[in-house]
Amino acid sequence: MKNINWWKVASMAMLAASAIMGFGHDLIEDQKTKDDLRDMVQEEVRRQMSEKNL
Repeated sequence: MKNINWWKVASMAMLAASAIMGFGHDLIEDQKTKDDLRDMVQEEVRRQMSEKNL
């Protein structure tokens, strides 16, 4: 049976976990940005519609 370098295995696992968490964080930030932009556009449309109704 081969000797397993557990430090190398643990290091690669931590690297993979870090990459996955970073990718997830980027997706969350992208979604948050899209939601914020949509909210700003909806608020501007509401404001303009209320000005026209005056």
